[in-house]
Amino acid sequence: MIGKSKAARVGIFLVMLLMLGSIFVYLPKEDDKVEAVGAPAITIALAQAKQTAYVAPGQDGIVTFTGTVFAQIPWSPNIQYLVVQLQADAGGWPVSVPPALTFSKAQKQQSFTLSVQVPIETSQRTQGQLSVSGRWSYSPGAGGGTIPPATAIIFVKQYYQFSVGCDKPYVQVQPGSSLGFRLRLINEGNANDRLRVEVQNLKELADKGWTIQLSQDKFAVPEKQEKVLTVSVTTPVKWNVWKNDVTTIQIRIISAQAEGLGEVSDIADYSLYVRQKGVSIPGFEPAFAIIALAMISVLVFGFAK
Repeated sequence: MIGKSKAARVGIFLVMLLMLGSIFVYLPKEDDKVEAVGAPAITIALAQAKQTAYVAPGQDGIVTFTGTVFAQIPWSPNIQYLVVQLQADAGGWPVSVPPALTFSKAQKQQSFTLSVQVPIETSQRTQGQLSVSGRWSYSPGAGGGTIPPATAIIFVKQYYQFSVGCDKPYVQVQPGSSLGFRLRLINEGNANDRLRVEVQNLKELADKGWTIQLSQDKFAVPEKQEKVLTVSVTTPVKWNVWKNDVTTIQIRIISAQAEGLGEVSDIADYSLYVRQKGVSIPGFEPAFAIIALAMISVLVFGFAK
């Protein structure tokens, strides 16, 4: 009986000893195992080194880039997935960032697409740079780090747009008068431009005896600025006891710079109006006519006496 009791006490002691020993055994947490594995090898590659944004009014200014993320996950029984969250910056221009990419151990690469919104009417002198980087993390696990960036350039396409203005596009004169119009040529494009001016109906007017001269037919106009063009006009004088009609001078402005580059140019058509009103007799001057009438009146009055 005593032997059995002693054996029981020994058994209890051994059980307690095993329980105490287990308290001092360190069991690593899952996160510790993951952190000990090391960082994955991740590379971001963009398919386009540069893109061009079209920012004329009516265009969207959106440029799209495609790319690939290459990832190599170190072997570990405790790692199931690698999560890559891409980040992108284009110097303040809005960028659409794709959702997170999840890699398994067997998956080595994934593609992505992102877009950059370049504001409409951005100056052609502005050049943007896209930078695509990211962060990675294991799942399960708390380890993580950054991914080196890939970069690309965004160019802004020049567009050609301009307008024409004149304070007095309608003038009334005597037949045979000389006059001038001052036209404002305004460059509304997003870069410096060279404008060419022509009179569309010049031959028709010349055949009728009109003289039309331009102060210049080509202008270099800086971005968002204007130049002044003078159109000098001399109206014809032909036998007509009384003249009262309106003649139109058709002006056209196009971009000589766009023409030289084979680009599409805006076209601005503008009309000037000249009303001839009065006596139209070659050599006839209204002032002389008044003097002549006065002299005739004096003579007639003298003979009457």
